Amino acid sequence: MSKQPYKQVQQQGIALLMAMMVVALATVTAVSLVHEQTLIIRKTEHIRNSDTALMYSLGLEDFARLILLKDKKDSKIDSLDENWAIGIPALPIDGGFLSGSLQDAQSQFNINSVLVQENEDRFKAICNNLDVNIDFIPALKDWIDSDQETLDADGAEDDYYTGLEQPYRTANRLMSDVSELLLVKGMDREKFELLKPFITVLPVTTTLNINTIPAEIYKSFKNAPDSDQFINEREKDPFSTLEDYKKRMKHELPANGISVSTEYFQASGQVTLGEKTIFVNTLIHRDKKGVTTILSRKLGEFS
Repeated sequence: MSKQPYKQVQQQGIALLMAMMVVALATVTAVSLVHEQTLIIRKTEHIRNSDTALMYSLGLEDFARLILLKDKKDSKIDSLDENWAIGIPALPIDGGFLSGSLQDAQSQFNINSVLVQENEDRFKAICNNLDVNIDFIPALKDWIDSDQETLDADGAEDDYYTGLEQPYRTANRLMSDVSELLLVKGMDREKFELLKPFITVLPVTTTLNINTIPAEIYKSFKNAPDSDQFINEREKDPFSTLEDYKKRMKHELPANGISVSTEYFQASGQVTLGEKTIFVNTLIHRDKKGVTTILSRKLGEFS
């Protein structure tokens, strides 16, 4: 049996190697195309889920506005036993679930109102009840007033903040988010976390609704009766007027800054589709006729 010439064997080896390289390149190309196609599909699904989740979020917002409109027609007061306060539990939707809730923004103290002396005194009382040092309040007043003049020796304007290691300027306007309080001289994370459940920021000076405020805020009222008694009485039957409160609690509330109804509500919603979750927080104003207006909307994503 004759042997093939060396050169011929060499050529056959090269041809085999070339064929193997072609197959390898084709395999790599095919895998790359499949991977790219998978990424495109996932990206498209991600975008579709984001858009759909956003639409559901805005739908929750519209639903909240309808509830508030109906509530205004049905009742002259706002209390925690009404439909708006029940919330939407986690409900299944195609590919995920949604949930939502409404909170009375006037159940919390509006820190934008501290330039009014009566409100400042009330905020100091709230802080004292929560064991929060009130040394930041003068600087808070300077933060939201419209000038560069300190109102108190413990206040702070640009000359203080621009001298910090990481300098910034005073806002000299009302706060738009409670987290802004962390920028104020004298405030720290520990104080903020203690205050956070009981404070809000609203665009105008507002009243506190005695049908929704927590016990911690009720205790800030001068000579207030036992807070447990107050909560129990309110749960039995919400207060219809301030005179009704006076009669039942044998206590007279301040003439200003207190109400039994609300104009500002915070709507919160969560929509989850696949791996995409969207959170929405909306501040809604409802006027005396029940007409609602969106004042601010904050969207957040998690995926």
